[in-house]
Amino acid sequence: MRRGSSVACSSACGRVWRDLFTRPTRCRAGTVTYASEPSRLAGWLVLPCRRDYATRDDSSTHQSFSSKTRRVCYGGDTRTHVGLPFKLTSTDAHAALKKWTKRKPFRPWSLRDGNAHKPSLKTVFLPHWVFQCEISVKYRGVVGYDAGGGKVTWTAIDTWRDGGSTKYDSSSKETQICASFGHRRDLLSALHGKHVGSLPGRNKNANEELDDTRASSSKINLISMPDRVQASLDASKFGAGPPGQIHVERFSMKRSLAWELAFRRVRESEREKATELLKRNHKADAVRDVALDITLSPKRHVKAVLLPAFIAHFTHGEVRGPSGDASPRKHVAVVCGVTGNVVVDEDVVDVGKARTAAVVGGVFLPALCAHFCLGPEFAGIIAAQTALGSALAFAVAGAFARRAPVAERERVERVRVADETAAFAAAMRVGGAGDKAWMDESTQLRRDDAEWGRWKETDKQNWDETEREEWAANIWQWQRLRKREREERRAHLDAARFRLEEATRRDEEKERRWGPGWRVATGAGTGRGGGGGGRDTKGFYKLLGLTAKLADATYEDIKNAYRKEAMAWHPDKHQGDDEKKRAAKTFRELQKAYLVLGNKTEREVYDGL
Repeated sequence: MRRGSSVACSSACGRVWRDLFTRPTRCRAGTVTYASEPSRLAGWLVLPCRRDYATRDDSSTHQSFSSKTRRVCYGGDTRTHVGLPFKLTSTDAHAALKKWTKRKPFRPWSLRDGNAHKPSLKTVFLPHWVFQCEISVKYRGVVGYDAGGGKVTWTAIDTWRDGGSTKYDSSSKETQICASFGHRRDLLSALHGKHVGSLPGRNKNANEELDDTRASSSKINLISMPDRVQASLDASKFGAGPPGQIHVERFSMKRSLAWELAFRRVRESEREKATELLKRNHKADAVRDVALDITLSPKRHVKAVLLPAFIAHFTHGEVRGPSGDASPRKHVAVVCGVTGNVVVDEDVVDVGKARTAAVVGGVFLPALCAHFCLGPEFAGIIAAQTALGSALAFAVAGAFARRAPVAERERVERVRVADETAAFAAAMRVGGAGDKAWMDESTQLRRDDAEWGRWKETDKQNWDETEREEWAANIWQWQRLRKREREERRAHLDAARFRLEEATRRDEEKERRWGPGWRVATGAGTGRGGGGGGRDTKGFYKLLGLTAKLADATYEDIKNAYRKEAMAWHPDKHQGDDEKKRAAKTFRELQKAYLVLGNKTEREVYDGL
């Protein structure tokens, strides 16, 4: 946070903390079966979930729940929930995984889970918050042109350009957010897409609902799912999994936090569009620092949606532990229960296929061609070279097959870290008077997006539900605190500007009434806003040695004077305890004086005192 903001935001921090973590949505969960682990509890979520036992006659529901087994559900009233039924059986899911292995030649022939001949499947309904919104966008950025020799000339486009309006309906991937922290966010993209369809209308007649469906160019595929136990039984009857083993995960994410993640996706999509527009319209070779000004339409809609999925676990390759022991590398894949889309944690490469291709294509085929071209008298030499080349190709291909996925992951991570570093540098940069970069909302939104990108991508191979849940809560909390601080800062500057305008108006009124000489007659000096230009109320000008200039001092005069006095009064340049204390006190006063006089708006208010 910015300097001097801890006191101003202490009460705001308390209000935000209470709003975020002490008022969960009540959930009618009497008919819900949760797939939760009592041993992994988020500390800020240990709050009882209101359960309604009157919805079931089964006496087994009247059991006692300890505080360790109760976890908050933010899904609201389950009677309003909708979802998609399973369209694939578990056999279809295995077939989809098999099909995935055949899409690239170097993937393994089949997937296994340890000694099992096929991956293990977990059938689940994953909770989602699905939104519908419409936005209007303006954009600007910095375009670059190739100057030769590896150099790029950058030109800032400071004027906002109109990016038009875009409607993101419920069939857009950007608006479909999984409300569970138990799974990697990139794997969940297998469940998202146009197959979700439009959201059912709320308090609309048939004609209005038909108009919305036509506008969104997608039909309504979602059905009501008020009873999750019944939904699990229906999926089991269809063949998605054994009875009693189809889990319905809880809504562990608040709707407001899900909207923040959805809005981040929308900004990413619009930032990509703006980048392409800047390149095309300005015929640029590169674009950076794209800023967005997004206006949200008041018409927004949200639904709690359950999407069917198969979570597949399999092993491929090996990983070395700290002691050097090798163990099978575990992988996770998500298969959509409707479309059969497959997303795997990383692209696996079959070492055997890679070695065979390297030996055959890189050694045997050239050796065979050489044998026919050179004749049988060189057969011995060719055979020896073939054997040596085969061994070398065998080793190199195996190392490449193991290293290729890691290298690709590291490349993507380097690009992400570079973008993240640039976003943080732009957001933390002090832009002169008024801290322009700090107060610029588009720059701060870019920093917020970089924070969520770090949360999503950092060490995602070791994804832990509890850690990600707490991390997301911290990010969300501090982003809201920073936003509230900026709003309070803007309100302060607006109030100061109003006081200055009011003081100027009074001065002009006095000048009309008593003439131009009223300042000299009253000893008010020559400054505006109450005549402060002739007085140094708190001695700030005197501290900087600018008593002779006062309000006539320029920003460069103030900056140079501050540097000179700060060098002279820095505590490290003085000896002795008393001298150091005196220098430290003066140095703090110099900093306070520069913060006021170095800011155009605050200086005008100070001169008007």
